[in-house]
Amino acid sequence: MNATLRRVVIATAAVSLTVGLAACGKAKEADGREARDRKKGDALTIGLLLPEDQTARYENFDQPLIEKRVKELCSACDVKYVNAKSDASVQQQQVDSMITKDVDVIILDSVDSKSIASSVEKAHDADIPVVAYDRLAEGPISAYTSFDNAEVGKVQARSLLKEIGGKAKSGQIVMLNGWEADPNAAMYKQGALSVLKGKVK
Repeated sequence: MNATLRRVVIATAAVSLTVGLAACGKAKEADGREARDRKKGDALTIGLLLPEDQTARYENFDQPLIEKRVKELCSACDVKYVNAKSDASVQQQQVDSMITKDVDVIILDSVDSKSIASSVEKAHDADIPVVAYDRLAEGPISAYTSFDNAEVGKVQARSLLKEIGGKAKSGQIVMLNGWEADPNAAMYKQGALSVLKGKVK
């Protein structure tokens, strides 16, 4: 599956989960607050929080694909989009803002999966479901949608071995892993090493 198609599939899954959770989740009562009953077809407000804008995919693919799919599933729904620009503290503030705006559900691609946990907890306490998208966020999330990160690492490793061919055993491979705060990076590494072990230096 190519990168663009993979993003389409993930975005579609995230939005489908989001709309379903929002429709169900707002019918609950919490802390004596009046139940906010939502019926299918009613307008929902979806908070979309993406982690950074240096990688072209977020602004060029993820945001427009998610917004398009929301409109296909729910023409009356509104997406409130913000980008944390790689700042974990900014993203925490953005979650707080979404809670204040009383959004129905949050799609969250976290900057830092650990530091965002307290914000996820706040959303949970406010009866706002959080769909962790792309990166698994810590805290009481309601759903998680992503691709198979370990399999991506395996595919990358197989492609590398194919390209270097017979030079693999004698060549020196330098492996650069992603940011330690991104749990996906560890899974990419795990998948790649499962293929490369014993075949390269």
